[in-house]
Amino acid sequence: MGRITNRKLSAAVLAGVVLVAGGVLERSACAEEATAGLVNPLSGDKKAIREGQSWYRGVCANCHGGRADGQGERGTGADLRKFNKGFKGFLEVVRNGRDVPGRIQKMPAWGAVLKEEQINQIGAYLETLAIDGANWKEGVHN
Repeated sequence: MGRITNRKLSAAVLAGVVLVAGGVLERSACAEEATAGLVNPLSGDKKAIREGQSWYRGVCANCHGGRADGQGERGTGADLRKFNKGFKGFLEVVRNGRDVPGRIQKMPAWGAVLKEEQINQIGAYLETLAIDGANWKEGVHN
């Protein structure tokens, strides 16, 4: 067996650290991907909440009401204070729209109209209006 010099040992330790760190970073990125959409990245951000309130009033209030209680000018929409489909469900409904069983009126798809940041801002604002039993943090569909 050859003699191990400090330089060889240092190089081997450094290579091990890089491999371990790379694996940690890779796992971290995978974990981040797995939770993407489960929690609003703008949740609790005061500026985003203000922007979201503005977007909500301009885009959503006609159907969902100024207080998000479902009492809009165009009839009754979903009461978003009670939203229970998690943030992931919110993203899906806003992006793709939703047929409402037994109703002619449906939730239109806004994915081609609103930017992702605007949708997140609206979600951040709606989280501030949530009442007991609302579910904005998980991707569980009830």
